[in-house]
Amino acid sequence: MLTYKFMQIAFAVCLLLGLALPLVGGFAIYRRLSSSGDALAHSSLAGVAIGLASGLSPLLMSIIACIIAFLIIDFLRKRFNKFSEIGVAIVLSASIGLAGILSSFTKANNFDAYLFGSILTVTDTELLVTIVLTFAILAFTIAFYPSIFSALYNEDEAKIDGVKTSAISFMMDLLLSLTIAIGSKVVGSLVVSSLVVLPTAIALQLKKGYKTTMFFSVFFSILSMLLGLIAAYYLDLKPGATIVMVAIAFLLLLSLGRLGVLLIRRKKMAKDEKTRV
Repeated sequence: MLTYKFMQIAFAVCLLLGLALPLVGGFAIYRRLSSSGDALAHSSLAGVAIGLASGLSPLLMSIIACIIAFLIIDFLRKRFNKFSEIGVAIVLSASIGLAGILSSFTKANNFDAYLFGSILTVTDTELLVTIVLTFAILAFTIAFYPSIFSALYNEDEAKIDGVKTSAISFMMDLLLSLTIAIGSKVVGSLVVSSLVVLPTAIALQLKKGYKTTMFFSVFFSILSMLLGLIAAYYLDLKPGATIVMVAIAFLLLLSLGRLGVLLIRRKKMAKDEKTRV
């Protein structure tokens, strides 16, 4: 399998996105903005449609569309402070409409490839962009980890302590936008938002602290990426959708395992109470 160059590139991209997606996705989830991933994913699809219809680079237009969408969401979030989620809904609706209209001016096969991704056709340039973006996310996360944690734990206290929470949020949202734009080409616009949320959702089942949760979200993200890619290769399935289903399987297993542990503890506690009586 790894004798083929396209599979080598695919594995490399899986490792990189497996690291990048949960790092930027976790920040959005802890701020209860996970739905912004859907809006950005559909914005990337609109950008792809613009690129295919105009003859420009779909990846470049996807990145531009995601950045514009992120700026609009950020503006509307501040404009409608008490109803911050309305910005996400507006951008999501507009992106779906724009993508639907522009898809009429593109070749169906080319547009469909971006719905569920084309990880096996990633070019060297796209791999290079993914490498640069992933290392930028990793460097930012490590360098500003105390500030990021403070902003998530208590934004008001962080501001008092001198943490520039607005700048931190802006950078993390910008990195999320870029990651989704890249991920849309690799795993598909319809599934990339799932991979923003699922790794952190899986890790949260372990009921650990923020740092441990972040570590396990990256672990399960990479594992889901690799196992999904391998399964898709041998079973002739769509890689993006297969990766998501592997992640869902991990989520179900850990949820059931956690439920089982709770039931065992309750039975043990009930038994201990009967023994005392």
